[in-house]
Amino acid sequence: MGKIPRAKLSFRALLLVSATIFSLHFGAASMLWPTTWGRDSGLSYPVAFMGFFLSGIFLPWLGYLAVSKGKATFYGLTRNVGRKFCLIYGGITVLALGPLFAVPRMSAASWDAVSRLFSIEAGGRAFLLSILFMLAFYLVTLWFFYQKGAIVNRVGKILVPVFLLMEIIIIAVSIYMPVGEAAGKNYALHPLGYGFINGYQTMDLICAIMFSGFIIYDLQMRLGNDTRSVNRALAVAGLLGFLIMACAQFGEMYRGSTASSVFPDLSYAKLSATLALVQLGVAGGIVFNFCLFMACLSTAIGLLAGTASFIEEASGGKISYKTASLLCFLTAFIVSCAGFEAIFTWATPILQFIYPPCIALALCHAFLSRFTGGLRAACYAAALWGLADAAAEYLKLFGVQDPGLLLALVPGYEYGLAFIWLTVAGWLCGQTLEYLHARAHENVPAI
Repeated sequence: MGKIPRAKLSFRALLLVSATIFSLHFGAASMLWPTTWGRDSGLSYPVAFMGFFLSGIFLPWLGYLAVSKGKATFYGLTRNVGRKFCLIYGGITVLALGPLFAVPRMSAASWDAVSRLFSIEAGGRAFLLSILFMLAFYLVTLWFFYQKGAIVNRVGKILVPVFLLMEIIIIAVSIYMPVGEAAGKNYALHPLGYGFINGYQTMDLICAIMFSGFIIYDLQMRLGNDTRSVNRALAVAGLLGFLIMACAQFGEMYRGSTASSVFPDLSYAKLSATLALVQLGVAGGIVFNFCLFMACLSTAIGLLAGTASFIEEASGGKISYKTASLLCFLTAFIVSCAGFEAIFTWATPILQFIYPPCIALALCHAFLSRFTGGLRAACYAAALWGLADAAAEYLKLFGVQDPGLLLALVPGYEYGLAFIWLTVAGWLCGQTLEYLHARAHENVPAI
């Protein structure tokens, strides 16, 4: 019998999936932050971008690679560590990055942009308008992600073309009409490390693993149940999507570098909006605000869809994807209307708990998937560090002085990378114990 030909994704479909991945990841933070990083890097922005590329582009792509090698979604990867780990860590992650924190922040950023554009001042009328805006924002978001199999087509065919065109206009104008020249900045002393640290904080790695569920679902509809073909398409589409994002973010960093001598005190949304107004006038302000709205909308779609997918899998199908979608919609809307500042203050430390285990998950599944003992121990060790780091941040909120003093003694703490030592030690201990256990039962695994 001859070999059964494997299903192949058409080039058009590959571009569609890649463009969708780009749009889902290129949210408000990915759009606004690189501009400020470029301003801070000045003349050294190309080197700073190299550091950012490693942590903000390559590492998130490893998330898709981990999913393809692990043959599982975010639920599946965390379930490989253990059921309790999956439900506790996975549940906290999807809720924090979905309806309880990240998505309300995006709707708030969108409203802030709209209120600034139309000069809507604070008051009773502004509050009512904000509620109506939030309702419209989440209804549009719900339409995009309510049908799991339609997400890629809707985002890729509707949002991406408009969004990408506007981003190209903004960057092209910055190239041909720079507001100034790049200047030497303090971060020029350590531009590679500066770029790496900031890229690490974008949380795109977690998002990549969360988005993988409905991306895989779309690929399965196109390729059938050929797991190998689906996983290969996921890895390639993720790579192309992140390369598109890398081009956009390099352009944003260049854009910011030209402002380093002109607007040294502006940052994030104010810096990006000011550059658009200076270069394109009122039309630039409209283009920027619309582009920001699209960025927030696309990422909100991905995060809520990822949360709904996790709930469906974690419940064993007892809660359907559509029911979970409605629950996510209602929760995000209520949280958005209840007041953001307090929620952001108390939810931010959770991110410090979330990220270390996610890096362990991605790296172990991408490169060390055979070593299950090391995988479990590494993830638990990373979670232990993240828990201690988050606890220290919460103690600061209560006025405790230097609660993380002992943690700060660990090398790499100031860069947010101290957890690596505990994670590596955990992996070595876990794998050694598994080896010794197997040896005791006369079943030594090949290493």
